Amino acid sequence: MRKNLPVTDNETVMRPDQYLISKTDKKGRIIYANPAFVEVSGFSYEELIGQPHNLVRHPDMPPQAFGDLWQTLKSGEPWLGMVKNRRKDGGFYWVQASVAPIVEHGEVTGYASVRVKPSEAQIRDAESFYARINAGRSGGHIIHRGRKTETGWRRLLSRLAAPFRPTLGASLFRLMGGFLLLAGAAWHLGQKQAPEAAPGIWLALLLGLPAAGLCLYGWRTARRILKPLDDIASIARQISAGNLAVDIRTNASNEMQQLYFYLDIMRKSLMDISGNVNAGVDSTVRTAAGLNQSNAQLERRTHEQAESIRQTVASMEQFTAAVGRNTDNALHANRLADTCMQTAQRGKDAMTELIATMQGIRESSGKVGEIIGMIESIAFQTNILALNAAVESARAGDAGKGFAVVAGEVRSLAHKSSQAAKEIKTLIDESVDRISQGADQARATDQTMQDIMQSVESTSRVMDQISSASVEQSSGLAQIRGAIEYMDAGIGENRRLVQELGTAAKHLSEDSLKLKRTIEVLAARKAYPEKVSAHAAVANKPSSARRLQTASPGI
Repeated sequence: MRKNLPVTDNETVMRPDQYLISKTDKKGRIIYANPAFVEVSGFSYEELIGQPHNLVRHPDMPPQAFGDLWQTLKSGEPWLGMVKNRRKDGGFYWVQASVAPIVEHGEVTGYASVRVKPSEAQIRDAESFYARINAGRSGGHIIHRGRKTETGWRRLLSRLAAPFRPTLGASLFRLMGGFLLLAGAAWHLGQKQAPEAAPGIWLALLLGLPAAGLCLYGWRTARRILKPLDDIASIARQISAGNLAVDIRTNASNEMQQLYFYLDIMRKSLMDISGNVNAGVDSTVRTAAGLNQSNAQLERRTHEQAESIRQTVASMEQFTAAVGRNTDNALHANRLADTCMQTAQRGKDAMTELIATMQGIRESSGKVGEIIGMIESIAFQTNILALNAAVESARAGDAGKGFAVVAGEVRSLAHKSSQAAKEIKTLIDESVDRISQGADQARATDQTMQDIMQSVESTSRVMDQISSASVEQSSGLAQIRGAIEYMDAGIGENRRLVQELGTAAKHLSEDSLKLKRTIEVLAARKAYPEKVSAHAAVANKPSSARRLQTASPGI
């Protein structure tokens, strides 16, 4: 027997509203497990499906319990008993398990197990009983059909007390027993009368025949009541196991027919409900899948928008920084333009003063020319006087020789003065010409300076406009950035909502899948199965159930 280890003393207590349902195939492999079973066992749905059901078997369970389980199931009867199962983490949980074969067309197709929460007293009794069995001290008790049953003389007493139990079968048995006793008493009374005592014989016949008839009638009535009840119980077990494909049909024409009829109505109603629920679940699953797909696309687009917004914010920050730098540069250029304009104004003023100075120099040069002309005139007159003095000195003879020398020197000096005056005049004329040219250039430079000042002034105005525009752009960019940040916050909120929607869609899909798995416990074909006798469906034991199976149906 499989022994699952390790184990711990951690107990998981089932809730009263939990019903653990599972199905296995004929080889004991799990083909269905409801969400409650998944939750309590600690295994995932994927870990359970396809695995042998003894995956949850606890080592404390005695092998005799599983032997009794198979002995009961091979007879086609359900098994009801206490079971201690092992969780995935090594812990344990107690259940009261009901295991029944699923029969379709007289053949066992699998096994269904339904488990409920047991009481504390049931757990204590089962724990103590199973411990004694494992220790070899069962105390004259065995497990029979999942229940603690006496052996030996205790079992004999139990069977002798069976007719006195408060069951319908025992009541009918007591009734037929009473009729038999009455018939026996009548027969005995007839035998004790003399042969010629006709009244005694007639009395015996009068009492015995009705008693025998009533006994036969009671026996047939018991068969008409107990056999349909047994059939109905078997059908109910199939339906409780989720086998809605079982058909219900009987030849009974009494009140039992109504019970069969309404049981069949219940089965068909469950089939219709399960079909509608399954269709709704399929639609919900498709809707959830579409919602998941749409949500994934929305999340991807939202992420792309958020990324674009972040890139836009980064670009806007760079653009804002560039505009800020442009504003600073424009202000700096404006200051430089003001400085340049002031410098140009000073240059213009200096050029105006230069022009005025050159004009004064020109005027002074004119006066110098006049003075040079006067010097030339004086030199000319001095030369004339020197010539006259030379003539007079020649007339004077020797007395005038000294005067003649002086006159020659004066004439030579006058000649040099005249030559120097001419050279000075030439230089002054050249200076005047150059001064005139410089004045013209100064006036041209002054005009250029005026043009520069106008350009600088225009540049300053443009810089003012650029600076104002940059300030406005900075303000506009700040507003745009605020709007983008608001959009980014909105997109962030959208992403949060998308994530919540995705989580909700995921939960919807998971819940739909759980609901689909839950409704799958109701095994029903698309169309109603071919009508067969209810007696044949439940009374005839399946041939496959007559053999001891080697696979575990799972408890």
